[in-house]
Amino acid sequence: HAPLGAEELPRLRREALALAAVHHPSVVQVYDFGETADGSPYLVMELVRGEPLGARIQRAGPFSVTDAALLLLPLLEGLAAAHRAGVIHRDIKPDNVVLSAGVPGPVPKLLDFGIARLDRGDARLTADGGFLGTPAYMAPEQVRGLVADERADVWGMGVLFYEMITGRAPFGFDEIVAVIRRVVDEPPSYPRDARGLDGRLWGVLMAALRKDPAERTPSALALREALAGWLEARGVGPSSRPSSAATATTQAAGMAPDARLAATLAAAGAPAVPARANTPSPAVSSAPPSLDALIRAKLGRS
Repeated sequence: HAPLGAEELPRLRREALALAAVHHPSVVQVYDFGETADGSPYLVMELVRGEPLGARIQRAGPFSVTDAALLLLPLLEGLAAAHRAGVIHRDIKPDNVVLSAGVPGPVPKLLDFGIARLDRGDARLTADGGFLGTPAYMAPEQVRGLVADERADVWGMGVLFYEMITGRAPFGFDEIVAVIRRVVDEPPSYPRDARGLDGRLWGVLMAALRKDPAERTPSALALREALAGWLEARGVGPSSRPSSAATATTQAAGMAPDARLAATLAAAGAPAVPARANTPSPAVSSAPPSLDALIRAKLGRS
């Protein structure tokens, strides 16, 4: 393959450093990083065998709100472990989650920390053109080019949960300018077709999707506790305290496995999903430009 560019190699090194600092069953593990004799870099990562969450939603439709909440608990624990290590993911979306085979049901794993920000002064890398992240899943402060902390990942988990229970992203996938405007200015519509959604859970979701990060659910663990409290009120019974392992959380919750997914994962030759790196994109100025100016700059329009 073509050699990595001047910015790609530092980004790969950063991905290795970020992931090596995180140890949790719901975060893909990096075992080694190095360069071959000819200078080509490589990562040795955990082999994750399963189905991407985005593919599962397309194949089988939305989850019930209970199953979606149960799957989100270990993901939020893994995300909290990343935050404790000083790693902000910044690109949480269904295609960056894989449902791997587990007992009694699938275990979600968070992948693709390729654009993650280490919570240190030298953490940002840039490249020419595009957004740093996926606009439909980016928090308003990311779209505006402001500093993104762990609350941006809370927003990403809120968007992920909405898509899990509806089959669609809350701000759409149409023309990029329209998506950005909705992310910044419009609340998501109430999904009347979501199975089992009630006012309390909608409140939890809306708190994770507050436009102002100062008003948003402050951490991944706070969102986990809110979801666990909702599940307990419905008699599902997960502990409001995070477990030491995501698999233990799933088992304690009495999670009902997705029969179709379980059959897919149990089949011989189930696809192995590599943890791929995202295409590098630029960091933007820390000064908050107007939304119109930001959109024109990102799209290369005058």
